[in-house]
Amino acid sequence: MRDRLTLAPAVISVACALSALTVFAAEPHRTIDASRALDAGPLKAPSSDIVLTATPADPAPLIERNQWVFDLRWDRGDVWLLEVRPLALPAPQATPRVMGRFALELFEGPALFERVRFDFPLLGALDTADGGWASAPSLTQKLRTRIGVVFPATRRGTRLELVDRATSRRWLVPWPPDASPDAGALSQPTDAGDAR
Repeated sequence: MRDRLTLAPAVISVACALSALTVFAAEPHRTIDASRALDAGPLKAPSSDIVLTATPADPAPLIERNQWVFDLRWDRGDVWLLEVRPLALPAPQATPRVMGRFALELFEGPALFERVRFDFPLLGALDTADGGWASAPSLTQKLRTRIGVVFPATRRGTRLELVDRATSRRWLVPWPPDASPDAGALSQPTDAGDAR
C-alpha cells in the first residue's frame, strides 16, 4: 500500500506533463505577419508629463580649494549683490549639486561651465493667488531675505549669470568678482538671448 501511495504523485505529475504537451501540439503554428505590423503606422509615444527644455544639464562639478561667497539679497522682487568675499577651504572640494529655484551659472563662451543652484530663505514657489478668501496671502511681495552662495574660484569662465528658473529672468554678475563691490542691483539683460 505504501508503494502505491508514493508512486501516485509521480504518476499524476507525468500525466499532467503529457496532457500539456498534447495541448501545445494540437495548436496551429502561429507566425507574425510583418507587413501588417508595418501598415499599422508609426508607433505613438505614450503620453507623459515629462517636458523637454533647452536648459542644459549640470556640468561636471569643479573641484577647488578656493571659493567665492556671493552675499545676495532678495528685496521685494529685486536681487541685490551685497558683497563678494574669498573663502579658503582646508582641502579641495567638489561643488555640491542640489535643486533650487535660483542658480549661478558660469559660461565659457556659449558653453555652460559650472552651475550652483540655491534658494533664498522663505521664498517659496511663485504664488498667483489673490490673497482673498479662497487662498492665503502671498508673503513674497514684501519679503526681504539674504543668502551666501559659495561658488568655486576658478580662473576659467567669461560670464556669470544669476538665473531665476521660475520667471526665466537672468542677471549679469561681475566675473571675475571684485573683493567687495558696492551694494547694488544686478544688471538684467534686456533679452535672455542677448546675454549669450
